[in-house]
Amino acid sequence: DKTEWFTREEMVRAFSLERVTKAPASFDPPKLIAFQEHYMQCRSVERRAELALPYLEQAGALPSPAPAESSRRLLSVVAAAGERIKVAGDILDYTDFFIPGDSPAYDEKAFEKRIRSAPGAAERLARFAERLREAEPFDAAALERLLREFVDSEGIKIGKIIHAIRVAVTGKAVGFGLFETLEILGRESCLARIRRALERV
Repeated sequence: DKTEWFTREEMVRAFSLERVTKAPASFDPPKLIAFQEHYMQCRSVERRAELALPYLEQAGALPSPAPAESSRRLLSVVAAAGERIKVAGDILDYTDFFIPGDSPAYDEKAFEKRIRSAPGAAERLARFAERLREAEPFDAAALERLLREFVDSEGIKIGKIIHAIRVAVTGKAVGFGLFETLEILGRESCLARIRRALERV
């Protein structure tokens, strides 16, 4: 039939060598990734983080063994990334959350477009940093409210600031939810990264 998803026990019951055809097997990488993604999402956040950890250690993004604080951050990143992590190695797309010294590598094209060349972007970023300094609590829901209040007070659309914030704190133009990103990084790290971006301008 057309059933694609089997448990190991179901596969043992349904298949036998006598029914295998003699035609050569085909290798379908997109299908393989689809299966991998399905089974990855069936795992708990804790298990996905456990699978991802060795990749961060091998890349030098985390020491081995990882300190407790880094392990907690890894859980938060894996939970926020959700379906974006299809295979364990996809965690390497998020090494900017683990680098020491709050110095992410910048996507130069994104930095130029969203911060350096965007009229008023650096000034708005500096003003938003002042709001971040006083934000309480420093969680995703409160930070979203803070940004919407900031946008209203500035009389701008959210696109005039949200992309600049993301590039400043992660170095990249894309990623998972910005407010979850800010919460995971924490206040001091966010402020340090924005300050570094502004100095670069």
